[in-house]
Amino acid sequence: MKKIASPDHSCRFHLSRRDGFSLVEVTLALGIAAFCMLAIFGLIPVGLSSNQAAVIQTEGAGVASQVAADLEAAAPSSSASVTSALGFKIPAPGGAASTNPQVLYFTEAGQKTGSVGTGTSPTLTGTGAAFFRANVGFTPPGSGQRKATTARILITWPAVGTQTSGWPTTFTGSFEGVTALNRN
Repeated sequence: MKKIASPDHSCRFHLSRRDGFSLVEVTLALGIAAFCMLAIFGLIPVGLSSNQAAVIQTEGAGVASQVAADLEAAAPSSSASVTSALGFKIPAPGGAASTNPQVLYFTEAGQKTGSVGTGTSPTLTGTGAAFFRANVGFTPPGSGQRKATTARILITWPAVGTQTSGWPTTFTGSFEGVTALNRN
């Protein structure tokens, strides 16, 4: 009979009781990782709502830009007042500042819906539903001065609220711009 040799203790890989991770260390590492992931997942809704607000603000600025470009294109360089903007047909006052602004309604995509007026009702539902409300008011140049008529453009959202005329006072978001007309 052959005798079985005893195990060789001179091998390269020597395993001892201390090699590897204990169950406590693994549990702690998983707990820390879970806590970090929870914090990261908690930030996702904040990031999404911030992104949505930025998109709406950008679209509101685009609507204001459309209205300003329309007013500037219609502004004659030799007369003292604008008669009517081209595409949106916004009537400009003859000589007094507008206390009641002209109102336009736009969809969320920036397309005009509804009509021009001081208290018109926009479309409330459907594909052409009003999302933005554009208020346009004019301030003529002072008497005897060669200054430009200015147009104040206030874009607010949501478009529909309790206030139907005048400058809106309650809204969720807004964008405001001023453009000079008749600068020559």
